[in-house]
Amino acid sequence: FDGSFEVAFGILTMGRVEYRVICMTIWMSMIVIGGAEPVVVVLKGGEEVCGLYNPMFAALPASSGKGRASQYVKMTISEPLNACEKLVGDGFSGSAVLVERGSCSFAEKAQHVERAGGSLVVVENTEDSFITPVANASLGEYDEVNIPVIVVNHSGGLVLRTGDDVRLNAYEIVEPAWLAVGEEFASVVAGLIGVLVVVCGSILATKPKDRTPARPSSSVKKGTNPEKGDAEAIIILDRPVTIFLVMSVQLLLLYLLYDYVVHIVIISFAIGAGGSLVFILRQFTKPDAPDVLVIPRLGVKATAADIVLTALAITLSVLWYSFRHSSWSWILQNILGIFLMLFVMQTLKLPSIKVGVILLSCLFLYDIFFVFVTPLFTSTGESVMERVARGGPTSSEHLPMMIVVPYLFSPPSACLGGRGASMIGYGDVIVPGLFIVRLRAFELKAARERNGQEVPSYFKGAVIGYGIGLVLTIVALRLMDTAQPALLWIVPSVVLSAVVVAARRGELAMLWSENADNPSPTAVDTEEATPAPVSGDG
Repeated sequence: FDGSFEVAFGILTMGRVEYRVICMTIWMSMIVIGGAEPVVVVLKGGEEVCGLYNPMFAALPASSGKGRASQYVKMTISEPLNACEKLVGDGFSGSAVLVERGSCSFAEKAQHVERAGGSLVVVENTEDSFITPVANASLGEYDEVNIPVIVVNHSGGLVLRTGDDVRLNAYEIVEPAWLAVGEEFASVVAGLIGVLVVVCGSILATKPKDRTPARPSSSVKKGTNPEKGDAEAIIILDRPVTIFLVMSVQLLLLYLLYDYVVHIVIISFAIGAGGSLVFILRQFTKPDAPDVLVIPRLGVKATAADIVLTALAITLSVLWYSFRHSSWSWILQNILGIFLMLFVMQTLKLPSIKVGVILLSCLFLYDIFFVFVTPLFTSTGESVMERVARGGPTSSEHLPMMIVVPYLFSPPSACLGGRGASMIGYGDVIVPGLFIVRLRAFELKAARERNGQEVPSYFKGAVIGYGIGLVLTIVALRLMDTAQPALLWIVPSVVLSAVVVAARRGELAMLWSENADNPSPTAVDTEEATPAPVSGDG
C-alpha cells in the first residue's frame, strides 16, 4: 500500500493538536445542550397515558422518585362534558375530573372543576396530538386556578374512560441528565464515523496506483488509465446544476411514491453495498495472486481472496436484508454503508475545485429548500426531507442511506418518546468528502512543486472544518429543537477552511483555477505522469 498506513495514521491523528481540537469541540457540544418541557404521565392501573401540563396553573402536588406526584384519586367524568358551565351532580370532591376540550378556555374549565371540589383537571383533546394548556396571564387567569391542568390526546382519553372505578396518579416526568448525555454521545459517535469515512475515503481516492499491469480488458472506461493499472470506472461530476435537479426529482419521487420506491432503494443498497465491500477490500489483497476459480465460458476468474470477500459481502447483505427491522440491524447497516460511501468517494470525481464549490453551493440550497421551505406547501406542515428520512406514513420501511447510532439509554417512560437514534445522511458525508478529495489531490501535487516547504494543509483544514460543521449541526438541532439540514453548516465550514488555507499559502487564484481541464486527480494529480509508449510502427 506504499506506506499509506503510516500516512493514514498521521492524517487520522492530525498531529495531536488538530485531533484534540476536533474531539474537544465535539464533546463541548454535549455540555451546552439539553433540557425538556414538562411532561406528565397519568397511570391508570399500571398503564401509562401521556399528556402535558402547565405548572403556571398549579404544580402537581406531593413528590415521588420520578417527579412531583399526586395520590391515587378517583376519576370522574364531567357533566357537562366540556365543563364550560357549573358541574351538575355530586362525586367530584377530591377526584380527578375528565373534561372535553373546546367551547371555552382551559381556565374556565379548571375553575368549574375546582368549584365542584375536583383536585385535578384532565382535558381530553379532540385529536391525537398533545398541546400545552395555556391561559391569559394579563387577565390573571393563572392566579384564579389552584389545581393542576393536564391535557391528554384523544386516544389517552378513551383509555381513561374504560372501566367503572378508575383511579389514577399523575406526576411530572423530568428528562434525566443521563438521558441527554446518551443522546449526545450517539451524536458524537455518528459524527466521528462521518469524519472517519471522509479521511479514509480521501486517502483511498488519492493514493498512488499500483504499477503492475492491469488485467486485459476489451474496453477502457472514461477516466481510467490502464498504463498505471487503474481499472476503476471514474464518473466525472462536471454538471453540478444537473446533479441538483436530478437529486431534487429523486427526493420528490420518494416523497410521493415512498411505499413503492423504498423497496427499490433497499434492494439496491444491499447489492451495491455488498459490491462496494468487495471493491474496497480487494485493494488490500495481493494483485498478483493466482486464480483458483476459472470459468472460461462466463469469462470468470477469481482468486481465493475474491471468493472469500464475495462470500463475506453476500453474507452481510443477506443478513442485513433479512433482519433489517431488528434492534441490532444498525450495526450491519453502518458496516455496509461505510464501504458504500468509500466506493462512491473513490469512483466519483470532481474535475476542479471551482466545480466542487458550485456543487456544494447547489446542494447547500437544496438542503435549505427541502427542510425549511417545503413545510409551507405540505398538508401536514412537515418538510419533504424529514418525511422521507422518517419513512412514509403507511410504510414500516426506512431508507438505509444514513449512518445510524442509537441513543445509549432508553427513556424511563414512553411519554418521553422511544429510544431514538442519531442519524447522518450519506450525502452529508459523500458530497463534502468529494470536495475534500479534490483538495487533497491539489495539495499532493503542490507538495512536489514546493520541495518539502512547510505550509498549512488543505486536507487537515478541510477535515477540521467538516468536524466543526457536524458540531454546529448538533448544536443547532438541540437549540432549535427541529430538523437541521446538515449541509447548511458543513458546506460553509469546509469551503471557508479551504479559503483560509489558500489565503495563508498565497494560492487563492491558483486554487480557483486549479486543473479545470484535467478530469482525473487520481490518475494524474497524485503521482508523476507516465509517458505513453511510442509504437515502433510509427
